[in-house]
Amino acid sequence: MTSYAMFFLGLGATILWGGLIVTLVINLKNEKMQNEAK
Repeated sequence: MTSYAMFFLGLGATILWGGLIVTLVINLKNEKMQNEAK
């Protein structure tokens, strides 16, 4: 493994996990807002 391969793997993993966490947070906020609106 070259340092470039390690760098791109780490970068890709960070973007994937970041997107997953952001999606979960947005879904939780939307659920809370909908529950309060009822």
